[in-house]
Amino acid sequence: MPTVTKSLGEGTQSVLLTLAILERLAQKPGSVGITELAREIGTSKSRIFRHLQTLTSCNYVSANATTGEYEVGPQLLAFGREISERYDIVNIAGPIMAELRDQLGHTVIISRIDAAGAHVLRSIPGNSPIVVGVRPGTTLPFERSAQGKVALAFMAPGRRSGNTPQAVAFQSFSTEHPEELELIRHQGWAWGEMRQGLRGLAAPVTDVSGNLVATLALLDTTQDMGPDSDQTKAQALVAAARRLSRTLSPVGHE
Repeated sequence: MPTVTKSLGEGTQSVLLTLAILERLAQKPGSVGITELAREIGTSKSRIFRHLQTLTSCNYVSANATTGEYEVGPQLLAFGREISERYDIVNIAGPIMAELRDQLGHTVIISRIDAAGAHVLRSIPGNSPIVVGVRPGTTLPFERSAQGKVALAFMAPGRRSGNTPQAVAFQSFSTEHPEELELIRHQGWAWGEMRQGLRGLAAPVTDVSGNLVATLALLDTTQDMGPDSDQTKAQALVAAARRLSRTLSPVGHE
């Protein structure tokens, strides 16, 4: 966001200052005082106070009468819920997942990455008479699953160090399988076996900045998936993942 300066017009300054206040309040775990807001945004307490009064009157901000501090208000929370529901990744991914399933016949899975691995959000069963799937809520391990390997390969650099489960998994995998990690980054997809007889392929879903937000994956028996056809199926999978990335963040994707 541009800095609020006198070089901008008064109307633009006011809009930017309002957005800056809302951003700071949304980022804080609790309430915050005027002095702290003014210091972080880089403007006077009197200007912050005037904007807070307006935002409070519209219920975008709530004021604590006892402490004199402010926090996100009910109107802003309501907007957040509406936007979240409208752009929920599971709902957005649904048509793309169904099309991919119809195209290839395999189970299609969308997952988010959490501290312990790939957290399955939704699974659309394939066309095989033998149902192969993963229950929503299941967490797939970093090192073995295709989704987990994609998470490690495309993990943000800031999460690769430290003692978190993600960082430990990355350090271990990158030490033991550096060539595989580099290959996944180069080709844009990974394969893995969650258990004997089940083969998965996964590709990254990214936001407008290229940050990993989810994985899109195929799953089937090793026999039905067929390792010889990985490349062809992976191309369709990567194309679908890119479509989903563009749908989630249409501005900035090629």
